[in-house]
Amino acid sequence: MTRMMLTLLICTTALAQSGTASLSGQWTATYDGKTFVRLELKPAGDVFTGGLSLGNIEVDKQGAISRVAESPRTLVPIFDVARRDALILFSRKDGESVDRFELKPIDATHAELRLLLSDADRRDLAAIGVPAPKPITLTKAKRP
Repeated sequence: MTRMMLTLLICTTALAQSGTASLSGQWTATYDGKTFVRLELKPAGDVFTGGLSLGNIEVDKQGAISRVAESPRTLVPIFDVARRDALILFSRKDGESVDRFELKPIDATHAELRLLLSDADRRDLAAIGVPAPKPITLTKAKRP
């Protein structure tokens, strides 16, 4: 029984590490020729360090992107990085507030980035007629 548990632990650790390695790198999202999201992930054990840069976005009535501004070149450090199954959860400071995000891998070169809104944020947006933004598809940069 102990040998089986040890084998399972080794396999689980190997899968977690390979998942971390596959998500590490530079990810971007573009719209109308503008790069409005830049995300850099670097492996740090079974989680990540890195940074995120977001340009301003506008969404339509369905929450789909309708307009963007180019993201700043400087990345804001991410923190509170955690893994939940295949998802990567993290935060970044935006002025005085903290934004929470979820990164969900789609395949080896694509992932979805979702802004995690609080109930209060959702109510505030709904009050002014703005829906929650849909997830943003990121593309992983090819290694040189």
